[in-house]
Amino acid sequence: MSSNFHVEFEKSNGNLLVRPSGDFDGSSAWELVNLLHEQYDGHGQVYIETDNLTVLCPFGCSTFHCRLNRKHLPFERIHFKGDKGAVIAPRGSTVIGHSPTCCCGGDCANCKCNRSKEKH
Repeated sequence: MSSNFHVEFEKSNGNLLVRPSGDFDGSSAWELVNLLHEQYDGHGQVYIETDNLTVLCPFGCSTFHCRLNRKHLPFERIHFKGDKGAVIAPRGSTVIGHSPTCCCGGDCANCKCNRSKEKH
């Protein structure tokens, strides 16, 4: 597990609120999956806040998708909050508050987000 990975959670109104933070690698994904499987009681929704995740390793995202048990935790009950949720969310789950950003950072000539085209 990444040495800086940590997961906090709480139950509120029948829902599970999860706040992982740090680098999301394969071991971190296992820790998150295990927490979800242990804490989800079959009722309510699961909300995962992704804004405090730093590095998202492709292997971590893949491990998360592969190891999460859909029969125990239906994906339609999982809601990811924040921009990084779109990267780790399995198909069938929901991403809330995702603001798509361009990979160029606004620097490519033909991009609609090109900063040089802004009128002052």
